[in-house]
Amino acid sequence: MEIIHFLNVLEGDCNIIQHNSGRTTVIDVSNAYNLVDTPEEKAVKASKEREERRTRTSVPSGKTNYYQKLSPDNPVDYIKGLGVKQIWRFIVTHPDMDHLDGIRDLYQEFSIPNTWDTDNDKYCDENGFGGGYNKEDWKFYQEVRHGRYSATRRLSLLANHQADFWNQDNVKILCPTAALVKEANDKKDYNESSYVLLFTPPKAGGGHWKILFAGDTHDAAWDYILTTYQTEVSNVDVLFAPHHGRDSGRNYDFLKTLKPRLTLLGNASSKHLAYTSYPKVRITNNQAGFVVLKVTDSGIEVYVKHYDFARDFRHKRGWSVPVFYNTLNAWHLITFR
Repeated sequence: MEIIHFLNVLEGDCNIIQHNSGRTTVIDVSNAYNLVDTPEEKAVKASKEREERRTRTSVPSGKTNYYQKLSPDNPVDYIKGLGVKQIWRFIVTHPDMDHLDGIRDLYQEFSIPNTWDTDNDKYCDENGFGGGYNKEDWKFYQEVRHGRYSATRRLSLLANHQADFWNQDNVKILCPTAALVKEANDKKDYNESSYVLLFTPPKAGGGHWKILFAGDTHDAAWDYILTTYQTEVSNVDVLFAPHHGRDSGRNYDFLKTLKPRLTLLGNASSKHLAYTSYPKVRITNNQAGFVVLKVTDSGIEVYVKHYDFARDFRHKRGWSVPVFYNTLNAWHLITFR
């Protein structure tokens, strides 16, 4: 059994995979903090930008506002609540602050032997740092990126790189390539250098589930993926929507190949959320709070934090009221077979 946690972290990303091997993968981090606040962290928490990210609406037209964005998850507390002491691999999909928010506290609180990071050359002016983020997180990331943080092993991996541990954990790297990283550095558009990961736990009787983590990828990355991995990404079971589900002026033709059965979208502001571009079933963090996927060889069970959303979702389909599972601290929504 594998368990995936899709956290509700303001307008950033944080996903956790508890592998059957006993290892834990964390993909990106946002809204993470420990019990010790520096003056910089206190100022960030009290900033106007932070409050705007918490309170601005993320509701597609015609949909109910379930107000889950007002109560974001803290990944440090959430991961500790799972009983996890070691994060075997932390993956920085790309170097934007909504994917690095709280990285220093995360590394202070957990043993993290392996860090995946692209060879990006992104620069931030620390003297003009703002936007409701902590410049100490950026400074810490620089220590990791340049190999000066000795408590982790930094791995700059690319598409098709393989090794025993991530093969055992059913993780395949689809992006980036060296060419995509170079293009991202040249254009200063680091979304295109995002890691894209295909997670393929086994099914009973053969075959694999297809769960796709898409980072903030845009058109160039998807051109490469569809050209190189068309069979692997056809008819996926779960898609973690690229760029939090934002409408970034992108081409959505990739969905004709992916045809996801379930799409999970983050907390992009409603005017930027490309909700209707994705096939049903679609779930946003603002609707559900955190989402948990329990992946077995016979199905993918979907659980959500927020009862009202689970109740309404099931009622519209003529199903019974949701059942609460104490071990996941969440309500059962739907199971895919």
